[in-house]
Parts: sequence; C-alpha cells; structure tokens
Amino acid sequence: MEDRRVTPGWMPPPRPENTDLSPTQPADTEEANRDAVLEVQGVYIISVAARILDMHPQTLRKYERLGLINPGRTIGMLRLYSTEDIRKVRLIRYLSDELGLNLAGVQFALAAFDNMSTIKQRINGRLEGIPAAQQVVQEEMDLLFDSLNLPVDR
Repeated sequence: MEDRRVTPGWMPPPRPENTDLSPTQPADTEEANRDAVLEVQGVYIISVAARILDMHPQTLRKYERLGLINPGRTIGMLRLYSTEDIRKVRLIRYLSDELGLNLAGVQFALAAFDNMSTIKQRINGRLEGIPAAQQVVQEEMDLLFDSLNLPVDR
C-alpha cells in the first residue's frame, strides 16, 4: 500500500498563470463599455432571451407568430433562441423603433435583406476561382448594404 502522507515542507506545484475564468476588462474601458450591446453566444430559452433583449417574452412570441423570427425548439417544445435570432430581434427593434416601420414594413425589409444576402452568396459561388471579379462584387454589395444603413453584419 502506498504511503500518501504529506511530508513537512511540502508545497503543491504553482498554479498556472491566468486561471481566472471571469471576463477581464481594463478599468479605463469599463465605463466606455457600459452602454455597449451585450454580445451573446449559444442558445437561450425565451425568458433568458427576453432578459438579454430587455423585452417581454410575449413580444418574442408575437414576432414568432408573425414569422419575423423562427427560434428552434427542444423535444419538449421549449423555444431556443440562437445568437442569430437575438441579432434579428435587435434589427427588428431598430427598424420599428428608430426607422418607424410597422411590423408589416419590418417583414418586408427583412425579406429584402435576406434576398440580397442570398443573391450575394450565389454570385460569389458562381465567381469562385475568379478573385478579381469576386472583389468587385464584394465592394459593390458592401456599398449596397451600407446604403441601407442597418446595424447588421452581412
């Protein structure tokens, strides 16, 4: 049987550097980031998504009924909101609150944006292997998306 007694003067090995799992921020940028948009990753149930978005869960259900968002579901039918769903709801809020669109207008704008994104992907697929043409298309599509003045990633 092995002797596992600790001998006097024995010290455990040193801890590795930077084992802190909490998010770190320099103190001077803490104030600057106070109003920054919360970046989220993963999937969230409706109550957590509503808290992240600072809106009532019923609003998220309404957006789903109207077809503006389509969250995933668990086997037990719980709604699961992805990072992309969260971004889309933020865009919906921007379109309605900042630009004054009603939900029908938001639906039209989202469909147009999705169609433009699809067209961009199809063109890039057809121009694969022609980097100069891809660059021109990328620049033109970026100008088109920028002209929409929407707070989204393309």
